[in-house]
Amino acid sequence: MQCSRHRLPTEELIGVLACLEYRAGDLGGFLDEIAQGFSRVLGVDWSVVTLLERDQRYTVAGDSAAGRTNGEALFNLHGTVTAHVIDSAEPYCVADARMDPESGSMPAGFNAYLGVPLKTAAGEIIGTVCSFVRSVCQFDERDIAVARVFAARAAAAIEQHRSTLALAAYNDQLELAIERRTSELRAAQQQLIQRERLAAIGEFSAKIVHEVRSPLSTMMMALDHLHQLELPQTSKRRLTLAQEEAGRLNRLLGEILSYATPGAGRREWVDVNALVQQTVAAFNDAANGRFGAQRISCRCDIGRPGVTANPDKLRQLLINLLSNACDASPVGTEVTIETREVDAQGMMGICISNHAGDIRLECDLMSEPFYSTKPQGTGLGLAIVKGIVDALQGSFSIVQELTGRVTVLVMLPASAEGTDAASIDAESCHREQSLRGISCVAT
Repeated sequence: MQCSRHRLPTEELIGVLACLEYRAGDLGGFLDEIAQGFSRVLGVDWSVVTLLERDQRYTVAGDSAAGRTNGEALFNLHGTVTAHVIDSAEPYCVADARMDPESGSMPAGFNAYLGVPLKTAAGEIIGTVCSFVRSVCQFDERDIAVARVFAARAAAAIEQHRSTLALAAYNDQLELAIERRTSELRAAQQQLIQRERLAAIGEFSAKIVHEVRSPLSTMMMALDHLHQLELPQTSKRRLTLAQEEAGRLNRLLGEILSYATPGAGRREWVDVNALVQQTVAAFNDAANGRFGAQRISCRCDIGRPGVTANPDKLRQLLINLLSNACDASPVGTEVTIETREVDAQGMMGICISNHAGDIRLECDLMSEPFYSTKPQGTGLGLAIVKGIVDALQGSFSIVQELTGRVTVLVMLPASAEGTDAASIDAESCHREQSLRGISCVAT
């Protein structure tokens, strides 16, 4: 069977090339046009544009005969005529594959082949432009020159397409990085504002507490003295009420001062398990009778999680959470406290659970200052806890399940025993100075 190709004259060839225009984003359609134009110009039966994959396989990305390759069909390069083009990086011709078995295998029904490599501007081989003929066929220098032109157009389009995709991916990553950094800066600025606000509140509160406590102490001493006198029953009831209110006011002043100074005191390494066990034992003894027969069960992690903090502040955190859990729990229900092992982020957890019955809690508001669901509550207990946690760079969350079970989770940065508290204070100071610089830039 002799070759019966009908090649287009030069004028028509130029016209075909002039109509081949790559449109950004439509690579597959353009490569199909390349393959169709290649077949038309050379007068061959079938042409494909292939892309070389990393695993030495290629994808048919452009096809002159729609449906022949079922989309992006994959073929193994080893032992095929296309492998010669890829390996040599030069055009390769086969006039009659039946007479040249070493030339490599071809698709069934085809005998002649012409392939040229797709080269980028940097000389990288990224694929081929190949044509197949059913009959025996000789390809000359003009055919090879035309194939090179089509290959150059295809390679330029593929390179542009990949550059566009890479640029789009880079822009997406850049936008995510900017968004993440902006969120971090916004959070850092909010932390600085909160710290400065707490510092101002702390200074103001300390003065107010001092000014109020001095006369309050005098009044409480006077009330204690009057309580020792023989008074009418009506006067004793009024005196008892006055003492209770004075005591409540004194406790409120103490809570305000604690809320305003969450990070006060010298930090040291604290064995959290030991502190939790000691606090629970003391709490159960001191609260005997206050919560009926209810007691707190303690479950500590088998490890020895530790944090660098002020132990008095941590003890206050635990007492506030335990008191709040017992107050909110019906008599006879279980209140548990457990410590959790250090996670992959280097955080250890303290988890307190109780049952709130049928009461639905506003978990998002419970740590807000002066928000309370208890008639005699000050609304500062959980706010103080959150302030202590924030001062230690931890996290604090409250979740209520549909069953009514309430879980409070405190996550704190774990530290090894013997960690130098001075270095942590220096790091905290440096971080605060950085935040101040961020604040100045942001404002």
